[in-house]
Amino acid sequence: MRSLRFRSAAGWTAAYIPVVLYAAAILVPLYYVVVSAFKTNAEISLNPLGLPSSFSFEKFFDANDAVNLVAAEGNSLLVAAGSVVLTILFAAPAAHGIARRVNRFSSGAQLAFGLAFLIPQFAVLVPVYLIAVRSGLIQAPLFFLILFYAAMNIPLAVLLLVPFFRAIPKEIEESAELDGAGLASRLRHVLLPIVVPGLTTVAILCFLAAWNEYIFAQVITNSTSYTVQVALPLLRNEGAFQGADVDLGRLAAGVVVSILPVFVVYAILRRRLIDAFAAGAVKG
Repeated sequence: MRSLRFRSAAGWTAAYIPVVLYAAAILVPLYYVVVSAFKTNAEISLNPLGLPSSFSFEKFFDANDAVNLVAAEGNSLLVAAGSVVLTILFAAPAAHGIARRVNRFSSGAQLAFGLAFLIPQFAVLVPVYLIAVRSGLIQAPLFFLILFYAAMNIPLAVLLLVPFFRAIPKEIEESAELDGAGLASRLRHVLLPIVVPGLTTVAILCFLAAWNEYIFAQVITNSTSYTVQVALPLLRNEGAFQGADVDLGRLAAGVVVSILPVFVVYAILRRRLIDAFAAGAVKG
């Protein structure tokens, strides 16, 4: 009996060690960034993981004054939320069509969406910029980014949503159709409420992709429309390139401000995301 208990305890310990190490790999850098936002350069160098001598929000105000960080974060929220809405509006009907029609056309369409992942983003950087210039949308950079991010995320969204629509019994949709519901009505009132876990997964992934994107935002935006990822590198003062010290506390404060919305979005949608993973496990 003791031997059995020892083996069980050893097994649980071996299982938890990777989990603890993984959690530490995430939490320690996060803790370091947060406490650094309240420190001077000297405190960060001498006591990197220790608590600051005082909790002052001066660095946060300095970061906002330097690059208008709050406005940049608002731009990122607008672009990310707008692209998520647009992605779902186009991806949901496409995924439904592929899921409900089992033929060569639907298989080819699903394959085409999958092939979109083979195109590296850098390969379309110049064409995307030229489209923005020639269409005149370079004058509305945030609107153009919403359209571009939606186009970039639709293939992933379609591939993720197809299994959720296929899992819905056809009888449910046929019953709604017999009651006189059109396709748009069936999607809105019958199908989409059922695939909410899948929509939540798509929303989180597309939001993160749009929020964290830097290269295209750097090329398309200007000083009045910077996203938060473009504004953050500007917290390195110009003197840094001549050997002057970078205000690491101010930079850390900017990083903290930039990641807060991501944690808020995850906290709001966490339950739905867990339900999506559980649904996927049951289907598998």
